[in-house]
Amino acid sequence: MACGHALEERELDGRPRRVCPACGLVHWENPVPAAAVVVLRGREVLLCRRAVPPREGCWGLPAGYQEIDESAESTAVRETREETGLIVRLTGLIDVLSTTDDPRKPSLLVVYSGEEMGGELCPGDDCAEVAFHSLDELPQELAFHNDRVVLERLRSGAPRPW
Repeated sequence: MACGHALEERELDGRPRRVCPACGLVHWENPVPAAAVVVLRGREVLLCRRAVPPREGCWGLPAGYQEIDESAESTAVRETREETGLIVRLTGLIDVLSTTDDPRKPSLLVVYSGEEMGGELCPGDDCAEVAFHSLDELPQELAFHNDRVVLERLRSGAPRPW
């Protein structure tokens, strides 16, 4: 790939991998990092209704993929501002989850708790709506499995089963 040769599949480390037969470069297929933020107002949680595929029209935590020059923390803060208009300060780590139900690509999702510091609640370009929802009356249409996992744990008060 780096030298321009077509890749071929070979077994490497017990898995089929795409490898360049000329230069030996391995095309590693790894999950991409992403971050989400849980912002609470009492027992209400901030959610975004997606305006873009996948899962357009479904609700989820403010979240997105990490850029090459960002930390997971700065990704979480940026995505929350872009999607909701709110400026947040991260206050803790809630979970780290593997995401396998996003058709775009697998990811490693780092979920933080965050506190509102400013801004104005308004949907960003990829959100149709942003609103605080009661943890006891969450929308039925949640975008991703991990949204449901995190929100159910928050609703019930159950700790992360490390």
